[in-house]
Amino acid sequence: QGSKQLLNNYPVYITSKQWDEAVNSSKKDGRRLLRYLIRFVFTTDELKYSCGLGKRKRSVQSGETGPERRPLDPVKVTCLREFIRMHCTSNPDWWMPSEEQINKVFSDAVGHARQGRAVGTFLHNGGSYYEGTEQPGSQDDVFNRAMQEGPGD
Repeated sequence: QGSKQLLNNYPVYITSKQWDEAVNSSKKDGRRLLRYLIRFVFTTDELKYSCGLGKRKRSVQSGETGPERRPLDPVKVTCLREFIRMHCTSNPDWWMPSEEQINKVFSDAVGHARQGRAVGTFLHNGGSYYEGTEQPGSQDDVFNRAMQEGPGD
């Protein structure tokens, strides 16, 4: 399975399989497509240890310890932005996200990576947030108990 270069002038590649998954799962929504591409193009660590797009200027004096967060690779970011615009322009039935929406998708991806979720889990509606962190007394138990204690015989 070959890899697909997103835009000719950027060294950013995903596999054909990833591309198919992204397009088929995006329901013609440029934001969803971008979410998938971010997940394929950046590693979780890249997202987690970045300061997103580096838009919010944080004062150096904030006294934060730990490794300095760097913005996400601007080449990859620009490539994805351009790619989404190009894709939505050449496929008019796709929803074209605004600049703000595009930025939000990036910052959401960073936020999710920091929370230790696989970046992909927020794509599914509910349910999968708890993958792999099975708490004792899972939600099903609570739900079932509520059902049994409900009124009526």
